[in-house]
Amino acid sequence: MDQQKIGTFLKQLRQERQLTQENLAEIMCVTNRSVSRWENGVNLPDLPTLIQLADFYGVELRELLDGERKPDAMNTPETKSATEETARKVADYSNDVMEKVTHRFHYMYLISIATVLIYLVMNHFDFSGSPVLQAIQGACLGIGLGMLIVGAVFTSKRGNGALFFKAHQLNCPNRK
Repeated sequence: MDQQKIGTFLKQLRQERQLTQENLAEIMCVTNRSVSRWENGVNLPDLPTLIQLADFYGVELRELLDGERKPDAMNTPETKSATEETARKVADYSNDVMEKVTHRFHYMYLISIATVLIYLVMNHFDFSGSPVLQAIQGACLGIGLGMLIVGAVFTSKRGNGALFFKAHQLNCPNRK
């Protein structure tokens, strides 16, 4: 998938509707920065937002994932293969998103383990006379354990519930 091409297509669709990034962000219940990142090819929207964008712009998901409009000939023999190709692209997209999330959690776990190790090394030495070093030691323990707990919550079944709760709390009427 070509993120730059998809971003350019998203920008073209937004401009055809004569919307600003701020207008689209409000409609999609995201930040202006998110829309800008999509259009610059830095990030792509999550799958539910992609589907919502396709509905909003009146294009097929396949067209969004290809970054270009397709001809209207829907009753051709190629339709079945195009549908299968779209399903593959959606699966690839989901895999890409999950891979990025997994990498972020790996980094988070590595940082948390490193900070807990720093705490343990500092705990081995007596820093009772230095309040600055004691503060650093406490910060390392807090950061390390906090990141481990957050990682455990969001990688569990409860993580999806937490994300749903967050979206629900935004109280956005446009979000399905």
